[in-house]
Amino acid sequence: MKTNISLLLSFVSFLLIACKTDDVMMEDAIVSDPLIINEVLYDPSNVALEGDANGDGKYSQEQDEFIEFFNTTTTALDVSGYKIFDATGLTNNIPVHVFPAGSIIQPRKALVVFGGGTPSGTFGGAVVQTSTTGNLSLNNEVDFITVTDAAGTTVATFDIGPLSNNPNEAFTRNPDITGSFVQHSSVSSSLFSPGKKNNNSNF
Repeated sequence: MKTNISLLLSFVSFLLIACKTDDVMMEDAIVSDPLIINEVLYDPSNVALEGDANGDGKYSQEQDEFIEFFNTTTTALDVSGYKIFDATGLTNNIPVHVFPAGSIIQPRKALVVFGGGTPSGTFGGAVVQTSTTGNLSLNNEVDFITVTDAAGTTVATFDIGPLSNNPNEAFTRNPDITGSFVQHSSVSSSLFSPGKKNNNSNF
């Protein structure tokens, strides 16, 4: 009996170590991509104010579009000088947004870029910006988002093509940060959650 108990304790210890190792591996996997795209709204709903993602009390197809970025690391991430391109802009080397100086994303927090307007709300404490061109120019059917760092190296992409079914809502990772993109309403009662997790809680 004593031997059986010893074996059981050893097995439990093994499981605990294995779980801890998996946690570390997952954290390492997250950290390997410091900046990720976590949510994209390229097709705001045009039903009344359902698509008013920036919270300014007005619906605008262009201004309510947004891209949510997330800093997966445990240190502040400076994205000053980073650029966002749509497919046409990348071809012509004309970004739809340039992150201004002082664009710092705190550890495990978000930054949201809206197409325009006057964003109103807390957005989960995220850094909030509006496109430097006044329009993210995201096509509803076929488009490709490319994000480059200050040196011009591609650091993140998002392909609208496979998800282009005009959903009138955002596509979000599920689970947040590590998951694949799904339509927002499939995991939440809301159509979008800029700056927050897809369940509308804060990061």
